[in-house]
Formats: sequence, C-alpha cells, structure tokens
Amino acid sequence: MKKLSENNLNSLLKFWQKRLLLNDWNLSIKIVEFKRKDYRQSGDIKVFPKKMKAVVLLTNNPFRDEESVLVHELVHLVLWDYDIFCEKLALENSKTKLKGKHGKYMDKLESTVDHLTKAFLKNR
Repeated sequence: MKKLSENNLNSLLKFWQKRLLLNDWNLSIKIVEFKRKDYRQSGDIKVFPKKMKAVVLLTNNPFRDEESVLVHELVHLVLWDYDIFCEKLALENSKTKLKGKHGKYMDKLESTVDHLTKAFLKNR
C-alpha cells in the first residue's frame, strides 16, 4: 500500500471536511503507531465536542486506502452525537434489558459507518 504524503492527507482532509459539511470543526490528522497487538488498526478519531475539535489518527503503517480510512473516521464525527447517545443508553441498560448488546451495537455502528463511507467515496 502506497503511503500518502502529509500534504496529500491534509488536502484530502480539507476536501472531505467541506464535502461532509464539517466546516465548523477544527480538524487535524496525526500519524501514529497503534499499540494493540490483537487487532490491526488503521484509524481512529479523537473528538472534543465542546471545542469543536477532532483529530483523525492514521496508522504510520497503512494497509488500507488512506482516503477511505480518513472518510470512515470523519463519518464517525458526523454521527458523533447520535453514537454517544446510543452507546450511553446501551451501557446504562447493559445490566438489564440490553445485557450483552453493547458489542452488537458497536458492530451495527461500524457497518453503518462503512456503508456511508462507501457511498460517499462512490459519489466523490
């Protein structure tokens, strides 16, 4: 997998920030080494909603299309408020009627984000 330059990644970030209507956000990219040994991680996003700031973390050893990973993480930002609300509900109720459902919720979230990412990239 060819690694994109920092300039290319920042250009893509600006393009997708505008395309996904995230212009009110202060967005940046940080290249990192993910430490998990049990899972090969390509990206993550750290969100600071009160500051309207988010940092997209991308692996220093890309094994997926970096633009796709970037868009995937930005879709998480688009869904952030909804995601946090639903996750909080799932966790609060995990000892009662939603017991064991948090993992299922996370699977559904990721499949939704993947679907939206593919749709956005296809209609670039």
